[in-house]
Amino acid sequence: MGSAAFSIPSLDALIKSSHRVIGVMTNREKPAGRGLETRPTPVAELANRHGIDTMTPVTLRDNSEVSVWIRGHAPDAIVVVAYGKFIPPGILSMPVHGCLNLHPSLLPRYRGAAPIQRALMNGDEKTGVTVMLLDEGMDSGPIYMQEEVSIGPTDNATTLGERLSRTGAEVLLTTLSLIDQKRIEPVAQRHELATFAPKINREEGKLDFARPSMELCNAVRGLVEWPTAWTMYRGSVVQVLDTEYVVGENAGPPGTIVKIDKVGIHVATGDGTLVIRSVRPAGGRSMDALSYANGKRIKTGEIFRAK
Repeated sequence: MGSAAFSIPSLDALIKSSHRVIGVMTNREKPAGRGLETRPTPVAELANRHGIDTMTPVTLRDNSEVSVWIRGHAPDAIVVVAYGKFIPPGILSMPVHGCLNLHPSLLPRYRGAAPIQRALMNGDEKTGVTVMLLDEGMDSGPIYMQEEVSIGPTDNATTLGERLSRTGAEVLLTTLSLIDQKRIEPVAQRHELATFAPKINREEGKLDFARPSMELCNAVRGLVEWPTAWTMYRGSVVQVLDTEYVVGENAGPPGTIVKIDKVGIHVATGDGTLVIRSVRPAGGRSMDALSYANGKRIKTGEIFRAK
């Protein structure tokens, strides 16, 4: 069960392994791209290329068709990677070994929908992947295996997500092999240590330049895929894609453009400067900040405001 690009390394690794993938469940086609043509999920595309039976239910709740389909395949295990749907208790108990979930954090830290984004937004220096046995709670089931992954200073949600997906695929295969050999048992989480990573909302992308520079930079890194960090210039939204920060060089009220050079647009913050290196103006393409500033004839002393 999977839908997002994060699922691809796991499905690909399973297909190439000694395990047999007998069915794939993923989300339905949805409009994408400039022409809004309907496209299957990346998972469906990969499954179709390998002739794997695929199902795309809208929901799993009270869905007898789904139950019949799963029972017909009689899986030893169901692997869940970035699927995005609630899995009812009745389905959790169908496979011999239950439903295994690959989660991109070191559980019990960052249970929930946005563990990669929250780790970056909080400025963490490490995260990881967890293979767990799903239960009826939210990412609360017992753990089979974990592996730590460092977060580099230039990582964003895209680069970190890609690395976690590859590491996760390896850990997933190892876990399945150990289960098959009866050499591993899941261990209960320490629920008292749980932290949560709630779903991102668009307003979290609004850059409040009164905040510390490092927090703003971390927000840009964590939200680069959606909704992207953003501010406004002359009444139009400007998405901020890449930044660096300097502490202790505040040269004006927060949001004031204090310098423009080949590195980018330097903006005063609550404790220093945020250097905006690349942007995407409303309805436009991504570009380096200097090109944007030249095109708009931005001058020092002007102000970015997110309202």
